[in-house]
Amino acid sequence: MNTTFTSAPERNEFLMKIARRRVKFQKHAIVYLIVCSVISLLCLVSGGRVPVDLWWAWGIGLGFHGIGAYGLLLDEQKATEEEYRKLLRQEREN
Repeated sequence: MNTTFTSAPERNEFLMKIARRRVKFQKHAIVYLIVCSVISLLCLVSGGRVPVDLWWAWGIGLGFHGIGAYGLLLDEQKATEEEYRKLLRQEREN
């Protein structure tokens, strides 16, 4: 019997979507740290200053990505399901 993760029939697609978003965020965070660190190091070695604007601008975008990945913003599927249940209750009452 093949019980690999990718072929599991009981896999919840909604949870997989959340997992994918989180992994993408984690990759984004690693790239952010590596790229900003290398650019900052090159600037310091060449006698320039650390590009604080780069850290801030990209960091703000990364922050929004993290908020979306970890569900701090509105989760459309959950909100839709909740609204649907609300509408069903209203329909039953009428």
